[in-house]
This record gives sequence, C-alpha cells and structure tokens, in this order.
Amino acid sequence: MYKVVLPILGFESFSKIDVEKLDEFVSFLKFEDGSKISIININVLNKVSFDFKIDDKALEALKIKSKDDFSTYFILVSQNPVEHSIINLVAPIFINEKEKLVGQYVTSEKVEPYLASLNKCINL
Repeated sequence: MYKVVLPILGFESFSKIDVEKLDEFVSFLKFEDGSKISIININVLNKVSFDFKIDDKALEALKIKSKDDFSTYFILVSQNPVEHSIINLVAPIFINEKEKLVGQYVTSEKVEPYLASLNKCINL
C-alpha cells in the first residue's frame, strides 16, 4: 500500500492506495473501494517535451530531493477507439517507490491542447 500525501482529484477521501503495474508504461491506481484509474508513465511520451515546476510543499510531502526519487505518471482517460483517449497533462501523479508515497500535483503551466490527445502524442 502507498500513502496518499497529495490528494488525487475526485478521490480526496482516500489515504491509501495500491499501484498495480500492467507493464513498464501503464499502471493502475487501485482505491480501497475497488475503483481504479489508469495512469501512463511519462517515459512513453518520449517525443513530447514540456516542463513544469513543482513547488517546495509538494516536494516535501512526497520526500523528493532529486529526479531519482520519483516517477511521473499521467491519468489516461480511455475512449473508444483508443486513439481518442485523453491524457491529463495538467495534473501529473507522482510516485515515490522508496517511501511508498503517491500524490497528484496540479501544475500552473499552460499545456497545448494537441498534447492531450493520445493519437496526437503517438504521431509526433
């Protein structure tokens, strides 16, 4: 189990979750009520480049001191067909494996709308 130190939007009442890895890029956050959300590792978007700043309060909560302390994921909203799925780039999920901490961080950065479509990201 992982401790939620920054609330997951829509799931604010949960303080613990499981992380189920499907493969090296896709995982699920599984909540105590059995609900799941799919997340995608930032490394799958290797052709997409954007930067955002993480404030000190969030870094402290997640016990992040360097880039090696965490992985960055984005919530994937699956659609049919899958090419129409949407990736939430504005509110990444950070997972600190060493400390078993998870949190969602809402950035203040502007993200171009074309980056949110899975189809567009794959074709870059």
